[in-house]
Amino acid sequence: MKMLLALCLVGLLPVLASAQTADSTDKPKPIDPIIAKDHAGLGRVGVRLAFDKDTGLPRIVGMIRGGPAADYGFRIGDVIIKIDRNFTNTLTPDEVKLALHGEPGLGVELTIQRGDDPKLIVRAIARRILPPNAEEIIPDGVVAEVKP
Repeated sequence: MKMLLALCLVGLLPVLASAQTADSTDKPKPIDPIIAKDHAGLGRVGVRLAFDKDTGLPRIVGMIRGGPAADYGFRIGDVIIKIDRNFTNTLTPDEVKLALHGEPGLGVELTIQRGDDPKLIVRAIARRILPPNAEEIIPDGVVAEVKP
């Protein structure tokens, strides 16, 4: 019996080793593919993003004063975990930016993490057309005009 168990384990070791050496850099595919024609509208949520080098997750680094994100209680420093049904770590930075665009009035569900709090915040917000002379709220409290 011990011999049989040993043979099974020896036969299983190469399989386990090959599973560990598989390319883990491939991202899983998003649940809902981000198609450009579906996000071609002028509606925006009013955030500026920076992407973490290690995780690839987008962090809000700026917001439009009076924009949908600011109105719905988002804060600078919030990390966007999901856009609708897609985890942002499965999307490229261009897909994340595109997913936030769409027809004005069309809603988007954002799941965010604030700081180190393990509790996620889920908010559905409506995209809007932002005025060309909108002011941006930036981290140090200085207000800058956004260039169109």
